[in-house]
Formats: sequence, structure tokens, C-alpha cells
Amino acid sequence: MYDKVNEQFQKSLQPVTELVSINAKVLETLAQQQNSLFSSLLNQSVEFTSEVAEKKDLEGLVEAQKGYAEALQDKMTTAAKEAYDVITGAQEKAGDVMKSAIEDAQAAVTAAANPGK
Repeated sequence: MYDKVNEQFQKSLQPVTELVSINAKVLETLAQQQNSLFSSLLNQSVEFTSEVAEKKDLEGLVEAQKGYAEALQDKMTTAAKEAYDVITGAQEKAGDVMKSAIEDAQAAVTAAANPGK
């Protein structure tokens, strides 16, 4: 009797376990992406600073600023798209887990309501 209750309890917690696993993977992936982005932005800022220090005229300074701004915009756009892809993928997986859990619960209720069939 205890084994059966334990088994049902474990089975009922499986969707929660899967959701926690999905969330952990997403958090790890996003943390890696953010770490990479921050390092890249820091390196790019250092390069820009050294480049600006070498400029002697206003036109060169403006060009360097323009290049830096465009590169920064590209990096941020790419990072946002990558984060969106990760979150969207996790959302789809979570939806599948929930759909499966609901179908399993409905089947269990149907089986319990019709024990003789």
C-alpha cells in the first residue's frame, strides 16, 4: 500500500521535476550568454577607449564613436535574439510538459471514474 502511494506521489511530481529541470537549463544558458555579452562589451569598450585616445581630430573621433555605437547595437540585438530563442524554446517545452501532465491526469480521472471498464 505504501509503495503504491509513493509511486503515485512520484508520478504526480514528475511534471514539476521536468519544469524545474527546464528552468535550470534556461537559467544556466542565459547566465552563460550574459557573461559572454558582458565580457565582449567590456573588451569592446577598452578597445574603443584606446582608439579614441589615438584620435587627433574631431572627424576621427566621430567615426570611432559611430563604429562603436553600431557594433554595440549589433551585439545587443544579437544577445536579445539569442535570449528570446532560449526563452521561447523553454516555453514550448514547458507547454508540452503541462499538456502531457493534463492528459495523464484526465486519463487517471477517467480510469478512476470507470473502474470496471
